[in-house]
Amino acid sequence: MVGPDDPPERRWLAAVILGGRARYGAAWALLEPIVNCPSAPAAVRAHAAITRASHLRQLGGHLPARRWDGLGLASACSALEGRTLVHRGPEATTGERGPGWDVCGGPGLDAAAARIDALLGLAADALGLGEFALSDRLLQRAEPLALIHPSWRPTVRLHWIRAELALSVDRPDVALERAELAAALSREAGAARHEVKSLLVRVVARSCVGEGPPELYRSLEDLTERAIGTRLNSLEWPIRLLLGQMGGSWDGGNTPGHRARYRRLLASIRRACDPIGRMVLDRSPWVAGAFGP
Repeated sequence: MVGPDDPPERRWLAAVILGGRARYGAAWALLEPIVNCPSAPAAVRAHAAITRASHLRQLGGHLPARRWDGLGLASACSALEGRTLVHRGPEATTGERGPGWDVCGGPGLDAAAARIDALLGLAADALGLGEFALSDRLLQRAEPLALIHPSWRPTVRLHWIRAELALSVDRPDVALERAELAAALSREAGAARHEVKSLLVRVVARSCVGEGPPELYRSLEDLTERAIGTRLNSLEWPIRLLLGQMGGSWDGGNTPGHRARYRRLLASIRRACDPIGRMVLDRSPWVAGAFGP
């Protein structure tokens, strides 16, 4: 259990976990006090804003997410002001990497990671809004920073967005390469959620390079089991959406069940949203018709 007296870092981490389970309202209840607390470390406030953006984006809200990614970038840059980031290779100690790496407790929750995450979030926002050139420019700014950061997370997120942008501009070969890199990094880190998402992006890329529907369907069903096993409702519902759209002679009669489960998941997620998240979900083109007959 996490309470209001717990450190903001712990509350932020709990919100991340809740977001993975698609409990967006409970996540926002933890994030909002951090974002609005002037005494919280700027790096943690940055990560809280960026996490809010990520949750809104998962609901289809790329435009409202942009505001929170921008706020996260401003907070991260404020935390980094006057600090020099130095990276001398993976064998260096945290202190040798420079004070910016561990402004807030080490790699992953530091201000440098927040700056990268904000840039990547803004790139994802632009991508979702069809602004491909802007997305690419933001990725060019983020990529060198992600590749030298000691945490694996920024690089995985970079590969995801690069893959999604490549798919949007008809480069499935590039998308497949990036998705495979993200999956390998996630597996090495033991990060179940990141690996499942990486594999989902890989399946989409494989579909665009001509892999047959039966193989893709089986891969998605395997991912469904992994999402269920790790309680990742935020990933299970888009997987079910794809399965529900791919029905054919290869589906073993499972497609109607996937469609029904997709609708139940979306209804449950909607109930678990805060009012803004619910409004974003209702307007999302991804869920059109989900609550109809």
